[in-house]
Amino acid sequence: MPFLDKLSELVWSLPTVALIISVGIYYTIRLHVPQVRCLGQMLAVVRKSFSGDGENRFRVLSTALAATVGTGSVAGIATAITLGGAGAIFWLWVSAFLGMAVSFAEGVLSIEYRSSDGKKGGIMYAIRDGMGEKFLAKLYAFFTVLASFGMGGMVQSNSAAEAVSSESGISPFAVGIILAVLVAACLFSGRDFTGRASSVMMPVLTIIYIFIVTAVIVANFGKLPEVFSEIFRSAFGLKPAIGAAVGINVKQAVSVGFKRGVFSNEAGLGMTAAIHAGSGLSPKEQGLMNMFEVIIDTFVICTLTALAILCSGAVETGLDGSLLVSAACESVFGSISGAAISLCTAGFATATIIGWSKIGLSAAEYLSPKSVLLYKIALTAAVFTGAVVSLSAAWKISDIFNGLMVFPCVAALWALRKSVICQTSPHTK
Repeated sequence: MPFLDKLSELVWSLPTVALIISVGIYYTIRLHVPQVRCLGQMLAVVRKSFSGDGENRFRVLSTALAATVGTGSVAGIATAITLGGAGAIFWLWVSAFLGMAVSFAEGVLSIEYRSSDGKKGGIMYAIRDGMGEKFLAKLYAFFTVLASFGMGGMVQSNSAAEAVSSESGISPFAVGIILAVLVAACLFSGRDFTGRASSVMMPVLTIIYIFIVTAVIVANFGKLPEVFSEIFRSAFGLKPAIGAAVGINVKQAVSVGFKRGVFSNEAGLGMTAAIHAGSGLSPKEQGLMNMFEVIIDTFVICTLTALAILCSGAVETGLDGSLLVSAACESVFGSISGAAISLCTAGFATATIIGWSKIGLSAAEYLSPKSVLLYKIALTAAVFTGAVVSLSAAWKISDIFNGLMVFPCVAALWALRKSVICQTSPHTK
């Protein structure tokens, strides 16, 4: 769709990418490279969340990971390689490294400015209470609702439908109906099903998926040096090309790498702040936990996905999305791995929709408690619609909605930087 292409390019033009890069560089320098310096503290907080007395924290972590580690870590990485080449993976890593510092700041703000009862939170509360900007807070909440339809609904159901249909022959229409019913049951149940479902689904799905893609990489271990060489050469336009094609290829790799990075780990969007508000952690601890989520999502799952695709040579099949990941795994395990990847993709998608439903509900309730019912109906419809539209259209719509969230979120990250910086003191727990 030409209109969606132009709008996506406009939203994700150089200024948008520059905003995310600049705030990431600022916090990386100002916080003295917390991505490296605070690793020990981060691991201590992770252990605390997995301890016996941290059941609620584990559910919050699982819900946040469910919203983060979705099909963006599977189908999204395949699409990044298809559109931006192997070089897009390098810029994905850059995006994630800077994104860890950004995510730390978002985690701090999610606790620092949550509601007085400790149950509600989100960047919109930070914008309203920290910046005193009520209109901008509502605008961010509105963009969050839109993003939940795109990133949290349509793309997830699209990838799930594609994966299931390719392996089982079940029509995308039927998959859309099934997903819509599951989501509706969760939304209208009246119970907090999100945390319980995520705490069960995410660990199991993640372990299965990591095992399969790691096995593919091990089977093609000898190709790893060549793959890493291609990633770096493509990222900087060092591959043979003619004239202006070099600049175009690099621009495409940077743009796609950053878009897929933001889609996958959500750094710069602030969307998991609504989930983290109820974690029971201190602002600094939540910031460290946010960094851990980026590591798991991008540096583990996304990287393993990319290496499996590139090592296996599956790119030459001309496939895209979850089908490309399945092709990479089938090169080692045969057709049985295709079914397993489809199961993981569908599971990740379902978990992400459930996680995002909590984020979207929080934003809708912030806008108006009366809009909650309408939101539930609209999200259910978006889940079904995503299953039957084209892959390209679903991704374009999601990219547009993601990009709109960046501007108010970055404004908050910059305006409230002093609140973040004070949390990095050695005396701050």
